[in-house]
Amino acid sequence: MDPTKKRRVSRLFIVVIAAILVEIISIAQYERVKSAMEEEMGVRARVVLGAMGAEVGHMMELTEATMRENMWKVQQDLEHPDSAFISLVYLVDDNPHVIGGFLTFVPDYYPSKGRLFEPYVKKSDGVITLSQFAGQDHDYTQNEFFKRALDSRRPFWSEPYVDAADSSETLITYAAPVLDGKGRIAAICGLDMDVSWLGDTLNARQPFPSSFGLLLTDDGALVAGPPESRTSRADLEAALEEIRHGEGQNDGKEISYRSYQMVRAPYWQVVQVYRTQEVYARIWKMRRQQVLLVLLGLAILAFMIERFARSEAKLREASAEQARMSGELTVARRIQQEMLPKTFPSFVYGSLEPAREVGGDIFDFYTRDGKLFFCIGDVAGKGAASAMLMSVAHSLFRMVTRTEEDPARILSVLNGELCRGNDSNMFVTFFVGCLDQYSGELDYATAGHEKPFVLAEDVTLLPAKPNLPLGVFPDTHFEGQNCTLSPGTTLFLYTDGLTESKNVDRKPFGRDRVEAVLKSFMKSTDQSPATLASVLSKAAHNFAGKAPQSDDLTMLVIRFAPEAILRDQITLVNDIKEVSRLNEFVKAFCGKLDIVPKTMAALRLALEESVVNVINYAYPSGYKGSVDILAESDRKQLRFTITDSGTPFDPTTVLEADTTLEAEDRPIGGLGVLLTRKMMDSISYSRRHGQNVLLLTKYL
Repeated sequence: MDPTKKRRVSRLFIVVIAAILVEIISIAQYERVKSAMEEEMGVRARVVLGAMGAEVGHMMELTEATMRENMWKVQQDLEHPDSAFISLVYLVDDNPHVIGGFLTFVPDYYPSKGRLFEPYVKKSDGVITLSQFAGQDHDYTQNEFFKRALDSRRPFWSEPYVDAADSSETLITYAAPVLDGKGRIAAICGLDMDVSWLGDTLNARQPFPSSFGLLLTDDGALVAGPPESRTSRADLEAALEEIRHGEGQNDGKEISYRSYQMVRAPYWQVVQVYRTQEVYARIWKMRRQQVLLVLLGLAILAFMIERFARSEAKLREASAEQARMSGELTVARRIQQEMLPKTFPSFVYGSLEPAREVGGDIFDFYTRDGKLFFCIGDVAGKGAASAMLMSVAHSLFRMVTRTEEDPARILSVLNGELCRGNDSNMFVTFFVGCLDQYSGELDYATAGHEKPFVLAEDVTLLPAKPNLPLGVFPDTHFEGQNCTLSPGTTLFLYTDGLTESKNVDRKPFGRDRVEAVLKSFMKSTDQSPATLASVLSKAAHNFAGKAPQSDDLTMLVIRFAPEAILRDQITLVNDIKEVSRLNEFVKAFCGKLDIVPKTMAALRLALEESVVNVINYAYPSGYKGSVDILAESDRKQLRFTITDSGTPFDPTTVLEADTTLEAEDRPIGGLGVLLTRKMMDSISYSRRHGQNVLLLTKYL
């Protein structure tokens, strides 16, 4: 074959192969995008549907709590039939979700009222009306609802039904038997809730024009659906048919849906329905555009191959090398920047100025339960490998500190993970701190990192024991330390990119110059962390002059400047009689914060559950011990710290009691933990200085 023709065939072959490869990549990319979109839809649906399910569940829990907490009054008023109306008014008025309540008494319970007696109380627009429904035309004893309540002798929720008096209302009823003094069923008490509004709430904000939300019973009956303005009756029935015959979430030809089942009785389903064509319209359009771009690209490729065939090998080699270097630098730099906090409160500021080559510096901070967790670190070496190792350390820091407060133990976990598979023997210097933003107590530990500066009355170095860096030996023991910062104290943390910044004469900036700048800064009126970081950065760059930056320059500034804290403390002995003192203490402290009675009662119950647990179980029988309760608040959140010297015990690890089981089938314990978790926003435990420390937080 003619050499020229052979080269042309070879080039055509390359174009064809390229076309096939590009199409394969295009298809794979399309499938990834589609998969990512489906995953995002699933995540979004779980969040939205889970929130709605939680809202419905919370509404039901409030109604159940109303029944439980006020049943005593219904039982107390059984002696007087006319008092039944008062009891029902008390029940209905106590819960904003309840629109009506009734008592259906067993036949001939009140001879003076006739065989059947059914007082009913209805609430509408704040107005309460009273009526008696039972009569010749209404024999509730024949109602399956009444029979079920008598047979089961347990509270239960009804299936949804339409109010005969008002067809626009879809109701559900929570019913419970009322026992007289002899333990016999005297009546069935029911509370009615209108769930019609749930349809509008579910469909208030939809991701697509024709998507809609549904609330179904566990057997597929419709509780609440979309308004007629969002979807037709035919489309609604088609969607219900698909859901009832589907299994879990489904992606059919016409519709797609995601469902979430409530985790409590009556185990309803919240469902999000989409039109498949509408969901995937954008990626189908993108696919068509991509095909056109691929064809255009192939045409350009063919032209370029024909035009530059002679220099192809050299160009490919140069391009590949440039792409590799550029990709490594871009990925590493992006990893560094995306890990950094984007916003800073007034009392914290951090900065990372990357060198010409990417490095492995990092800083991070966040607050939890009134405590500031922060870190700063530096991986030995430079390049993408260092950046990737630091990203692992940063992710581990975030993960571990969600459940751990001791900096030494945090470093131990990080060290164990970083030593695993560390064939390149890279190590990391790291500093971890936990600052109580109320008391100023600082727990910290260092892994071979530079000692931070403390700016208080003078500039000093924070005492730090020289633990080994992370990633050296898997069995390294890290020793933590603590101290208490006075208000107005500033911590300045940095990496060696600051002290080792060199000028054109190769002289380092040094720790002495850093200390001199800090002392000068203490005389200024602006003591903000951002200003301090800016002053030191400017000083280092002025010193370096035209010399290139050889390492990342990272700084983290933390100023302890607490707001006015309301604080009180009480010490109790391990005697159950001390509970009354505890309640008075909580009541007095909450009164200073103007906390509403309902929230105050919840706080008292949560604290009582936790303290009684300590009184009953922390110390051996006959041993006289104590429990300290510290109450603190900055009027944004309320924090109770419960401390005892008893047997180590972490209540946050106790499994919650399964309230769906019968009392005799449930294992002992867990109800107190369940109540405390529901009433408080955050619960954390730590073992410090030989004591159990339980922290309960409520956001105000």
